[in-house]
Amino acid sequence: MFSRLKARMTYANVASTMALVIAIGGGGAAVAASMVPANSVGSRQIVNNSVKSVDLKNGGVTGTDLAAGAVDRASVFGTGDLGVVRAYAWNSSPSANADLTSNGYTYNRSGGSVDVVHNGTGSYTITFAGLNLNGGNVVVSGYGGTPTWCTVGSWGSSSVNVRCFDSAGAPADSYWTIAASD
Repeated sequence: MFSRLKARMTYANVASTMALVIAIGGGGAAVAASMVPANSVGSRQIVNNSVKSVDLKNGGVTGTDLAAGAVDRASVFGTGDLGVVRAYAWNSSPSANADLTSNGYTYNRSGGSVDVVHNGTGSYTITFAGLNLNGGNVVVSGYGGTPTWCTVGSWGSSSVNVRCFDSAGAPADSYWTIAASD
């Protein structure tokens, strides 16, 4: 039987058969696509855990689309929540002790208070109550009507020491912002 088939196998026969198979296969896909109405695929048709991020339009899923706790932070950021803000604050009292908790520009991931102690000209200690700042990063930036710059003197546990200077390098009281992240 193979010998009879082999005798009839010419280039033209093989090429035309392959073209027919490709045309029917492609036509079948086109017919199937035309039979599926637009926007008809719903959650019942999607296999669980089959949709990947590459399948989603950028910006297509927002925080309001997700249930509380839907994103596993450990799987997104690793066990240390790398890059996640632990705390931030705006020093709205450059020359006095203050409770910054309710000035509208503070955040403490532990939910504790945010207090600043004015130790002397250009010297501050800010405490994020209940927050462990070890192993993270802290940045501070001075601002205001006079040219000042601020730096982190040290940090640990739940406190940060901030030092601020005028343009000549002398200690100076200043407004400043601070942020602590993992």
